[in-house]
Amino acid sequence: MRIEVFRSGDIDELVDVWNRSLPADPISPARLEARVLLDPNFREEFCPVVREDGRMVGFALGICGEGFHFPMEPSGTRAWILAMAVEPERRGRGVGSALLEEVERRFWGAGKRDVWVASYPTAYIVPGVDERAYPEGLRFFRARGYRVASRPLAMDTSLWPPRFPEEVFRREEELASQGVEFHAYSPRWLSAFRRFLRSQVPWDWEWLALRNLARVHEGTFSSGQFVLATCGGEVVGYCQYEGEHFGPFGVAEGFRGKGIGTVLLARTLRSMAEQGLHNAWVLWTGDEAAKLYGRFGFRESRRFAILHKEL
Repeated sequence: MRIEVFRSGDIDELVDVWNRSLPADPISPARLEARVLLDPNFREEFCPVVREDGRMVGFALGICGEGFHFPMEPSGTRAWILAMAVEPERRGRGVGSALLEEVERRFWGAGKRDVWVASYPTAYIVPGVDERAYPEGLRFFRARGYRVASRPLAMDTSLWPPRFPEEVFRREEELASQGVEFHAYSPRWLSAFRRFLRSQVPWDWEWLALRNLARVHEGTFSSGQFVLATCGGEVVGYCQYEGEHFGPFGVAEGFRGKGIGTVLLARTLRSMAEQGLHNAWVLWTGDEAAKLYGRFGFRESRRFAILHKEL
């Protein structure tokens, strides 16, 4: 057994190990490159691979943000393990333990102390460890000092037939009488939208929204994929979708509890249906938001464990 550092020439081997080891989350070389390897914060030295007789049998995709393009969090001590896999026939022989020890050692050398087994915002693949698909993986991490920090869920729904509770239309009329309006994004709202993003949502949501607004001008995204809620010249809520992927969406703190989120959700799902989409899915949400999604037919499809360890 020999531990090496990942190189781009290893991508086909890594994808092969990934797909045989993580069957619930198949990936292609193109998607791995787009979502991870081209990320501005990706560094090959944090991605060890294990070889036996010259053949790759396991890998760990680690990432951290020290001195890179995107500041991940104020302290600069956080690191992520985006994915880790060992060939099924090689498990129980110390390969996984060697990989984990190696990537933790490299994190420690870079000054990282908080390790999360979870996708981080810009290299988003899956939230964490699927509890039903990979129970042995969850046991592996927990036996090595990782604790479950949260348990987000994924939800899916069919958009046909359309389901829009009657209360949504009444709520939209009530909000209109209070000066709250809903419409697709247009450039006249850019300044107000940026103020909303800076003050009301996490930095990665802001990054994603601005990236997609830039894509509008490249012709690869539509302004209609953003639904804004406005009041008094300010943006007070928004929602977006990318293909069948719904979200994220959020409402300004002072405007929550008024039903704005419900109307944003309904309008976005209707826009998706109008574009001919037949399904919608949310990959990462919490149990409280799941209650709102459930009113529109969403049902839990997966449950993940977000794991954390202090080195």
